[in-house]
Amino acid sequence: MKKVCLALIIVMALTLLLSGCKGATFTMTGSGSKVSIEVSDAEDGAYAESFDISVGKDRYVNIASALDKGQLQIEFVEITKITRADKSDEIIYGDIVATETVGPNETKDLEIPRDDYVLQLTAIGNTNGKVTVEVKKK
Repeated sequence: MKKVCLALIIVMALTLLLSGCKGATFTMTGSGSKVSIEVSDAEDGAYAESFDISVGKDRYVNIASALDKGQLQIEFVEITKITRADKSDEIIYGDIVATETVGPNETKDLEIPRDDYVLQLTAIGNTNGKVTVEVKKK
């Protein structure tokens, strides 16, 4: 009886794992001045947040979309980053400084104040493709 019960538990656990494995909707790579965002069939309202990026003096932000469907709303949220040697970094969120929405094959340049930001991303419609957000020299 114990073997049958254990077998049922294992089968149920595998079924739950396999049914829940859809894959990541947003995948982000990059550094402190560039974020490459890959969106994989995100449903309307899907949300993600990037790592922090820095906009310095005499810089602007270039957003290049290679989406093949849908739109991506990008909010630039000011942050204060507190670094401590004995703990992980703490991030304090401030105001949303700018909001841009990009669709398939759009490119936008954006002037925002010198600061550190986190990108908050929201899919509009069923969204798929890539978007690059890069801080560039003027």
